[in-house]
Amino acid sequence: MQNSIMKEHLNGVRGLGELYYYDTALRIGASLRLMPRRVYLHRGTRDGAHALGLACKADSLDPRDLPKALAVLEPREIEDFLCIYKDQLSPEIP
Repeated sequence: MQNSIMKEHLNGVRGLGELYYYDTALRIGASLRLMPRRVYLHRGTRDGAHALGLACKADSLDPRDLPKALAVLEPREIEDFLCIYKDQLSPEIP
């Protein structure tokens, strides 16, 4: 499920950001037994991707384009990893 669908339907609702769209799309997809095929970037995952030198300006990443140690994970697991460990990956990110 793409975050763009969430953005389209929730456009104009103030205070919603990338993480809200991602989490909502993930939960709807899970209830439909549809899991992401790409790693969608939001604030935390974007910081983690930047720390690893990945294309952090993109909306999403293809898992096949990631280092082998990450590519063995499911896209949602990669998203978790990048977000949870962003500070350990690069101490320079504020």
